[in-house]
Amino acid sequence: MEKMLIWDYYVAFPNRVAQISFPQEMRAQYIKLFKDNNNPYEEVLDDVKVFARMRTYQTEALRCLAAYGLIDSERLLSSRVKRTDKSLPVALQDRINEVPTRLRNVITLIESPFTELPLYGAKGFKFRTKLIDYKYDVQ
Repeated sequence: MEKMLIWDYYVAFPNRVAQISFPQEMRAQYIKLFKDNNNPYEEVLDDVKVFARMRTYQTEALRCLAAYGLIDSERLLSSRVKRTDKSLPVALQDRINEVPTRLRNVITLIESPFTELPLYGAKGFKFRTKLIDYKYDVQ
C-alpha cells in the first residue's frame, strides 16, 4: 500500500517527479518527461510533511473505493490494495480519459519497470523518493 500512496502523491504533484532519484539506466528516459513542468502554484516546500498530511485523505479514499467495491476490502485491512472485477462507473472512466498530459506522464512512469523496484532497502522505492523513512527497513 505504501508504494501506491507514494504514487498518489506524484499524481497530485507531478512536477515533484523530477526530484525522484532514478536508477542511472532509467534516468534519461523518464526525467525528460517532467523537467519543464514547473508551476509556481504547485510548489511544495516540504515533500515529506505534505505526504504525511495526505495519508489520512488517501486512507479514507481507499476505504471509499472499498465501500464501492472497486478494491478488495479484505485485502485493504492488511494494507494491500487489489482491484476487483467490478467495472468503473462511466463518469469516473470519462474523467480518467480526460487526464492531462502531465498526469499521463506520471501514469506512464507508474506502468514502467521503475515501479518494479523493491519498496525497501538502500536502492528501493522509499529511498529513491525520500517521502517515507527507509533507514530502519528490514530487507
